[in-house]
Amino acid sequence: MSLESICQAIQESRIGMGLRESPVLWPCIEATHVLSLALSVGTIALVDLRLIGFIMKDQPVTDVIEQTQPWTFTGFGLAFLSGALLFWSEAFRVYPSWSFRMKMACIPLLGLNALLFHKTIYKSVDQWNTSSVVPMRARMAGWFGLVFWAVVIFCGRWTAYNLQ
Repeated sequence: MSLESICQAIQESRIGMGLRESPVLWPCIEATHVLSLALSVGTIALVDLRLIGFIMKDQPVTDVIEQTQPWTFTGFGLAFLSGALLFWSEAFRVYPSWSFRMKMACIPLLGLNALLFHKTIYKSVDQWNTSSVVPMRARMAGWFGLVFWAVVIFCGRWTAYNLQ
């Protein structure tokens, strides 16, 4: 069974059709996806902007991360669930899209960026926590996050508005 046929079966399933054809449910799921993405990416952007030294230079990096992390995880969880439901409703339509595939390729890279940051660079945060200029590797992680989240958002919007 090919990925396309799996996507077609998902989209044509009773749940897929119900989601897609609901005049209330589908717009609520889409709104949840956009708002939760704004919450998660917005809080991630605050951390990344602090890392590159653009904002909150007088705030310890640990404070910025600790205060935003619960919101980031909540927003990401909701974005993931609502995105899965949106995919379920239109899997066969979005699967061939280059912008959808680009978005889905960038998300694991962003996860890897966050994992590497927390497992390597962040371990020495005590040495640079209150510095207005953080180590180059931390700044690079911040820039990577900002650029790739912008790509995810652009590709997501491109996918939504350019389906046949």
